[in-house]
Amino acid sequence: MSPPPPHVQPRFRSTMRPFAFSALLRLSRTALPWLAAVLAPSLFASPAYVTIGTGALNGVYYPTGGAICRLLNEESARHGLHCTVQSTSGSIANLAALAKGEVQLALMQSDVLYHAVHGTGPFAGQAPDDQLRSLLRLHKESLTLIASATSNITTLADIKGKRVDVGAPNSGDRVTSRALLDAMGWRVADFSRPPVISPGNRLEGLCDGTLDAAFVVAGHPNQAIGDLTGRCQARLIPIEGEQVDKLLKQHPYYDRSRIGANLYPGQTSGVNTFAVTAELVALASLPESEVRTLRDVLNERLKQFTRLHPALTTLTWEGMQAGSIALLHPGMLDAVPTLPADTLTASGAVATSGALPTLPPASSAATPTDGAGPQEGTAPLEGSDTLPEQPAAATLSTSSGAASTNQAPALTEPPTPGSATLAPGHPLTPPEAPASSATPLEAPSPQAMPASPPSHAVGTTAPAGQ
Repeated sequence: MSPPPPHVQPRFRSTMRPFAFSALLRLSRTALPWLAAVLAPSLFASPAYVTIGTGALNGVYYPTGGAICRLLNEESARHGLHCTVQSTSGSIANLAALAKGEVQLALMQSDVLYHAVHGTGPFAGQAPDDQLRSLLRLHKESLTLIASATSNITTLADIKGKRVDVGAPNSGDRVTSRALLDAMGWRVADFSRPPVISPGNRLEGLCDGTLDAAFVVAGHPNQAIGDLTGRCQARLIPIEGEQVDKLLKQHPYYDRSRIGANLYPGQTSGVNTFAVTAELVALASLPESEVRTLRDVLNERLKQFTRLHPALTTLTWEGMQAGSIALLHPGMLDAVPTLPADTLTASGAVATSGALPTLPPASSAATPTDGAGPQEGTAPLEGSDTLPEQPAAATLSTSSGAASTNQAPALTEPPTPGSATLAPGHPLTPPEAPASSATPLEAPSPQAMPASPPSHAVGTTAPAGQ
């Protein structure tokens, strides 16, 4: 066969040697199935939507739920799970919303969760809820006793016979404070009846002289407590003694805590008390794949999560493992192989859904410390004199439209424009309550007060500190 004429040249001349082409072919056969497995969930899976029931806009649960949603939504294109936040009146309301299907995830106090699972306390006479499942345990919430400047209250025993607010009806505040009163052997008749006021403004009596003391379940530092101690010279009273020690030994969902010194005006020393934990829960019917995605994202981006609110700064993955109050959701149990480092995305997150094996719970978080009354250094220190640096995106501008709604999106439909979906980069810190309200609000420091909420924000009444 004669060669082609000089003016006719082949369009492509392969310079690849046979052994190199063979190696490339083998590599493609190995890599392509793995790449397809990585891309398949995001390309072909139907999107899923979850709503987290939290608390009041000016509490701690709302920004905590917002932090979870922010991290999920930043990677929703990868795993297909979208998240919204719903403001509620707290732990007990979140249980009802779960049962109705209005939310798929909920934050609640550990003691409220225990009573719901066992049909005790505020749920006495009801059947135990065997559908609740634990996912994670989050920040500590201390039972905080606040006394007015004119009350002459210096110890827990001094509140007997005084005007004391034990929390709004059907609230987590009341569940925890009543457990303490029962342990002390006190009855409602042992206290003067406080004046009837609106639940959203119940602590203002500490300033106007109509209230001697009040119980609040809250993380620290807390903006409203900073306002009460600064503007009204209210004081934090220790909750300690033999009866408290017995209470902690009998109920593992309580743990010792200590409010750090110098968090509030006039508070120059730490304050001993006890605490519940904020628990993230769901129903057993929530798909395992959605729970697994949530777990993976928080595990992979834990450092960022702990920077999104002061109450979260001390969290570790080991300490976040759910205890034995409720059964663990199956989506928290499985484990997958660790992927190679080159599968990380630019944000540092692993490019596939998967998680590390579930770690055992930290013993210090589940079992109260035995012994005499709390001493310096024997209880977890809540709050710190110097808070870690917060990222620029962790503060909420006054023009934010992240107001919650009273309707959760359907599981098969995307969120409506008015819902509190936190998009990637959305700020999280909630707006401040009006100046006349004394509802506690977590803040980086008592001196750093955010601006008032926009007029379109949805107001809710919730237990202080949630």
